[in-house]
Amino acid sequence: MIPLIDLPAQQAPIKDDIDAAVARVLASGRYVLGPEVEALEAEFAGACEAPAAVGVNSGTSALYLALLASGVGPGDEVITVPYTFEATAAAVVATGAKVKFVDIDRRSLTMDVGQLAPQSPMTQRR
Repeated sequence: MIPLIDLPAQQAPIKDDIDAAVARVLASGRYVLGPEVEALEAEFAGACEAPAAVGVNSGTSALYLALLASGVGPGDEVITVPYTFEATAAAVVATGAKVKFVDIDRRSLTMDVGQLAPQSPMTQRR
């Protein structure tokens, strides 16, 4: 079997830093949020030149919060592809919006924008 990724090889150069961070979390007893997460958020925001960053527990939560931050909610329709993880649709549903699936382009494996309705903002930007 060919492994998808080799995490031990990727982590080897920073193993001491990882071990120290894990030890700090265990010693603090703060497994959720806490100073380590605050430090990560601040460092990530700085790297992105953003005023702030928020760490979340999963990609699903990240999608959900991004949709909320974009103003998506009940009565809205979010267009996505079915060629994705189920969390994509679950995050949309959690906002109260409706999911509209558009098939993928078989060559690019991305959304086939030719299937979007003519009044869609995506097709108007062409």
